[in-house]
Amino acid sequence: NMSRFKVYLDTLKQGLRVGVLRELGHQYPVLCFLLLFLILSTVLLNRFFHILMVFWSFLAGVVTFYCSIGPESLLPNVFFTIKPKPKTRAELFPLGHSCAVCGKMKCRRHRPTLLLENYQPWLDLKVYSKVDASISEVLELVLENFVYPWYRDITDDEAFVDELRVTLRFFASVLVRRAQKVDVPTVISGKLLKVAMKHIEIIAKAQQKVRNFDNLQQAALEEYGPDLHVALRSRRDELLYLRKLTEMLFPYILPPKATECRSLALLIREILTGSVFLPCMDFLADPDTVNHLVLIFIDDTPPEPATEPPSGLVPFLQKYAESRNMKQSVLKLELKEIRKQQDLLFRFMNFLKQEGAVHVLQFCLTVEEFNDKILRPELSDSEMRSLHEEVKQIYKTYCLDESIDKIRFDPSIVGEIQNRKIIKSVPGKLIKEKGQNLEPFLQSFFNSCESAKPKPSRPELTILSPTSENNKKLLNDLYKNNAGRTEGTEKRHNQNYFVDTITVDGVYDYLMYVGRVVFHIPDWLHHLLMGGRILLKNTLEAFVDHYLRSKLEEILQEHRVVSLITLLRDAVFCENSEPRSLEDKQRRAKKTFEEMMNYIPDAVGKCIGDEAKYEGIRLLFEGLQQPVLNKQITYFLLDIVVQELFPELKV
Repeated sequence: NMSRFKVYLDTLKQGLRVGVLRELGHQYPVLCFLLLFLILSTVLLNRFFHILMVFWSFLAGVVTFYCSIGPESLLPNVFFTIKPKPKTRAELFPLGHSCAVCGKMKCRRHRPTLLLENYQPWLDLKVYSKVDASISEVLELVLENFVYPWYRDITDDEAFVDELRVTLRFFASVLVRRAQKVDVPTVISGKLLKVAMKHIEIIAKAQQKVRNFDNLQQAALEEYGPDLHVALRSRRDELLYLRKLTEMLFPYILPPKATECRSLALLIREILTGSVFLPCMDFLADPDTVNHLVLIFIDDTPPEPATEPPSGLVPFLQKYAESRNMKQSVLKLELKEIRKQQDLLFRFMNFLKQEGAVHVLQFCLTVEEFNDKILRPELSDSEMRSLHEEVKQIYKTYCLDESIDKIRFDPSIVGEIQNRKIIKSVPGKLIKEKGQNLEPFLQSFFNSCESAKPKPSRPELTILSPTSENNKKLLNDLYKNNAGRTEGTEKRHNQNYFVDTITVDGVYDYLMYVGRVVFHIPDWLHHLLMGGRILLKNTLEAFVDHYLRSKLEEILQEHRVVSLITLLRDAVFCENSEPRSLEDKQRRAKKTFEEMMNYIPDAVGKCIGDEAKYEGIRLLFEGLQQPVLNKQITYFLLDIVVQELFPELKV
């Protein structure tokens, strides 16, 4: 049995061997190919390893990108990696105090201290002297046109006008300080352009409903429907809106407790609303002004060089706010008079405690005592050394940063104290300095001591009160009565606005949107741009940010700022001998259209077609020639700017 079993196994093995060989014979070409590929791969791997690695790396990269990158994926910016330095500036806390120990606004463990910027926002704020002079001229024209005509008929006392100058300086300083903290290019590309895109869509939709551009403005106003800005309903609504906006800003743009004087608040409101803001909005929305701004923006020629060297830096509006009243007010008390009367001194001390400024009074009293000693005709060496020690103690108490009683002095005074020049020059400066620091509190103290006046039920002491007669004065030849809407005449809400249906964010998306809506680019170009979005979006937007910053630096050059202020002054106060003629405006409009056509590269015109380029530019240009539509976009932009300058209003 065992022998038979061995024979059987041998037969089976032989059969299997024959079957395997037969099967291998059928697969012989495949085996030969695999063997040849193995041999060639080994040879190529030894000699051409780097070529194979390039091929396989490219293939792996394609697979990886295909699997990981989608339509929303974006490559990072590859050219502009330098970011602007963050702006650092002392914050303004209107009507508030911070703790001298921990720095928090609402601290119950430590004592609050005064924030001098709340009373003097112009501290450490310096501008070029020519710019300062131009701003001073504009503010002085405000007083000459809207205050002096009626005030000088009442009295020749300049005390009230001096107070108005200080208030206007306060208002301007707050605006400048807050504007310095705003990242303007980011606001332009992130918010202002998005509003502009919606405006462009409205104009494009309106253009499809009219045969010519003469009816474009009315069609666009109807297209806006209820989304029309409330200020555009009528000229009266525009004035009321500016009044309300000004009143909302009062706690931030006026000195602390200034709004408690109702008559002063009403006067400032009317001056700012009817005499400053409304004419400025009319000026900015004027198509002739818009054309001028467009020409400035698209002008690629180098800016005109300054003919004179930069002027020196001066404290902001210091000369403008200097007192011009030569008469001493009988209602004003000097510090020495308050010191002599215990009742007044007690009241004043309580007031300073509320303001967190007791240390200012302590400094003034210390300096007063020091002056009595140092101004004696003959001093011994020991007395001089004693006075020197007192100066060192004054410095430690009121000049060191770590001191809880620190007062902000002019750096020159602190430097002279370190250089031991106290004996000769500092006493007079300290006398002047103490008055500067205490003056706001004295004025606030006197205001707080006055009895409250009864408030009228509806104050109408205004320059342009909302009456039927004055409503006629508000009508303008250019803007007529704005949209001419009344309550209850709102149109139905138009759906499918761009912000509701499409997520468009960033300059690259804005350009694509304008290309699709305004220039009607072909589908193949749109798809190509969508593919390029992954590669170019961040890089293009970094370039635009860099371009806007460079343009902003050019505009903020001293001679250009002076030119813009002069242009605004002439527009508001009609300083020119003659207004611009209709022919001049038409020539500027024609030049604007030609420059807009030339601004688009020829390569773009070849891609989209010359006719599409012309029609798109014509639509954008005609949209800028509609005054009420310009006013609409101007008010939307104003709202954004106000929210950026005063983020407290967003809460």
